[in-house]
Amino acid sequence: MGRYAEQPNSKKQASGQTQANTQGARRRKRIFFTIMALFLIWAGSSLWSQNDRIRKQNEALEEKQQQYKVIEQSMNQLQHEVERLNDPEYIGQIARKKFGLYLPNETPIIQPQNSGE
Repeated sequence: MGRYAEQPNSKKQASGQTQANTQGARRRKRIFFTIMALFLIWAGSSLWSQNDRIRKQNEALEEKQQQYKVIEQSMNQLQHEVERLNDPEYIGQIARKKFGLYLPNETPIIQPQNSGE
């Protein structure tokens, strides 16, 4: 007899085997879908946490860029002040205003301050 030939007691065994095969197939499907569900939950939580981390880093980057702009503006102001301090005319203005120093042949004009009016 061949492999696929029907045997006399095979009906009872065949129905038992098909039932066992379907139960085994259902069990394998259930295990497969459970594993897939666990994998998707893990992947989703990883994606969520990475997205949150990226959002926080973008906020920090934006804040740092704002600070950089402020620092760059103050640096430009200081550079302009340094350029002005290299000018002898500006140094003379500072000496006249802050320290009351004048050139020897220069007569200062001082306006009186009116405290009552």
